[in-house]
Amino acid sequence: MKRAALVATVAVGLAGTGCVPDWAQTNTSPYILEISSISPLHVFSDVQIGEGSIINDDVQVSVNAFRKNNNADLSTSPVQHMYLERYEVRYFRSDGRNQEGVDVPYRITGPLGNVRFHTITQSELELTVPITIVRHQAKLEPPLRNLRFVAGTDTGTEQDGGAVVMTTIAEITVHARTVQGDALVAVGNVQVSFSNFADSASTGE
Repeated sequence: MKRAALVATVAVGLAGTGCVPDWAQTNTSPYILEISSISPLHVFSDVQIGEGSIINDDVQVSVNAFRKNNNADLSTSPVQHMYLERYEVRYFRSDGRNQEGVDVPYRITGPLGNVRFHTITQSELELTVPITIVRHQAKLEPPLRNLRFVAGTDTGTEQDGGAVVMTTIAEITVHARTVQGDALVAVGNVQVSFSNFADSASTGE
């Protein structure tokens, strides 16, 4: 009799677990972090401007935070604060050629200065932070440096603007942490096209 009761209890427990949606199990905290938008939608990264100058490329990343439990009767408190800690950018290509330093730039990481989300209310909170998606250094290293010159070398005559284009997807990962110490992660993608563009059309959406 006891065994039958135990089996019934386990079955009920498994059934209850099966009813929990995947998004509610993404982390151990009671909150979810998501990247709601990245602007611009398409980054045109110029590997050289004017007489050899280079600049980094930034995007604006909007992040949402909201509760897994949307019960309107839940109260709020300062212990529900969370902090944006750091970000990572990883590049990949649709043709599968993804060796860093050869086919795509090296991945980068950077701090977000522990930017704080205020106490969570019943509504979603949104915060927009600037993120450097392509650093200066990446344009001085292969494969981006190779886009500046003919035949993929770092010597000789530089290419005319727009002669060669490399299209990649930049995967942006934002890392955050709650006051209680629970880790939160949000991921978003944006297209980045690299080339020695004509100076009048170096960036855009």
